[in-house]
Amino acid sequence: MVGTTWKQAVADELARLYRPGQEFTLTDFYRRAEARLQAMYPDNTTVQATIRQILQRHRDSGLLTFHGNGRYTYNGAHRPTQRLEASRSGLAEAAYQLAARVTAETKIAATDYLAVARASDPESALRELVLGGHAGATFLALNAAGRLDLSMERLTIELAGEYELGADLVSAAADRLAYFESES
Repeated sequence: MVGTTWKQAVADELARLYRPGQEFTLTDFYRRAEARLQAMYPDNTTVQATIRQILQRHRDSGLLTFHGNGRYTYNGAHRPTQRLEASRSGLAEAAYQLAARVTAETKIAATDYLAVARASDPESALRELVLGGHAGATFLALNAAGRLDLSMERLTIELAGEYELGADLVSAAADRLAYFESES
């Protein structure tokens, strides 16, 4: 877990996805938020059931209005946490999306990738992860699963120009990938 309660995480997702007064369906919320929530809580094997339970709590607190048949209105009384706002910015959002994809496709808990996404300075956190002298836990698990295509190192190379990442960082990411891919 990443230090955010389920109740807070679902409220943050509602605020991220919907405007006050906007109607949505449970199916739509699953489609748009389930992967992110699963990435935050990789050990939870009943994510949809947990989401339903938390939506009921938010209905009871007035954050949502329930209309029946899986239809809701977001009432907009919640303000997203600062961490969520930080995660929306470029590199942090890319890291967050990667963590969600890793969890969804491989069931590997990408906690070190989430740490980059939630850091106040995502680029510094990325530098620390890639230049830290050893491969991170998620990278090693992805290597064991044969899925280095989902590594933070691959993302670093892909986004180097867009986010003006330093050549030292990109080179270290490429070297690590080349080394582990040659060992396979």
